[in-house]
Amino acid sequence: MELDQLRTFVSVAEVRSFTRAGVLAHLSQPAISRQIARLETELGVRLFERYGRKVELTADGKLLLPLAKAVISRVDDAARLLREHAGMVSSRVSLGSTGTVFAHMLAPLIASFLKTYPKIRLDLVERDDTLLEEGVFNGELDCAVVTAWGSTRAAVTHLLTEEIMLVVPSDHPCATRKSVSLAELAEEPFLLPSHSLNMANLLTDICRRAGFEPKVPHRANYIELTKSLIRQGLGIGLIPKMFVGPGTMDGLVAVRLKERPTRDLQLIYSRERPLSVAARTLAIHIRTGTQELYAGGIREGRSRPAPPPTEILL
Repeated sequence: MELDQLRTFVSVAEVRSFTRAGVLAHLSQPAISRQIARLETELGVRLFERYGRKVELTADGKLLLPLAKAVISRVDDAARLLREHAGMVSSRVSLGSTGTVFAHMLAPLIASFLKTYPKIRLDLVERDDTLLEEGVFNGELDCAVVTAWGSTRAAVTHLLTEEIMLVVPSDHPCATRKSVSLAELAEEPFLLPSHSLNMANLLTDICRRAGFEPKVPHRANYIELTKSLIRQGLGIGLIPKMFVGPGTMDGLVAVRLKERPTRDLQLIYSRERPLSVAARTLAIHIRTGTQELYAGGIREGRSRPAPPPTEILL
């Protein structure tokens, strides 16, 4: 059984005519008939009933049709992927995230990816979460890494879940405690991001679930700026654990919250527009690299790696 025979069989089945199938395939009607005859001989069944110039599928033909279409589709997909892979060396991929996530999490993953695929060109787009999702939908971005918040129209691959810590100045009353309840902080001034970041909505919701609306006299989107403002005594912060590692906390203390709040980081991409091979390779590299990074405990105890994927990325 040859692929050309299956293609001819599907074409005849769809147009119900040997002559029309020949025109579409740029073959003569006798050539089409010979291919079908050879296929029927190989399978030992009749695939068509002939009624003058028109044909109808037999019961065996109806059984074969969806299987033949599936085989052709898989072969065509394989050929497309191989063609894309051959051209991947000169591909361009656009990846979006917040500046903080790029700097603290994605930078080493991007470096290792480009070491493996040095001719791929990456466009790194730094912006807030709400704009990142829009960029994925309008085709500006191939994929983006965002903090999960609410529902999304995008396809999602979960990357990691990490704990959120209370960050206070070293002279704050909570600085010497092993853990603190969020409810105890209801009267404190909080330094939160702007509402264009999903983290702002997530942190506000965490406080509301603890029974209070956070007082937010100042907002800052960049973690290092937030830390500087906390050092100056302008408020306290709720900061994901990846940003409170050794060497980054001079004058500050990270305290565990009794509620153990967390945030999820996820990679999003369009459901309607398939990823190119290069973009898909980058997405898989980010997910695999995240698992290895956190499983290896590079920053002790900071996060949990992603669970098995609930949505197929490929």
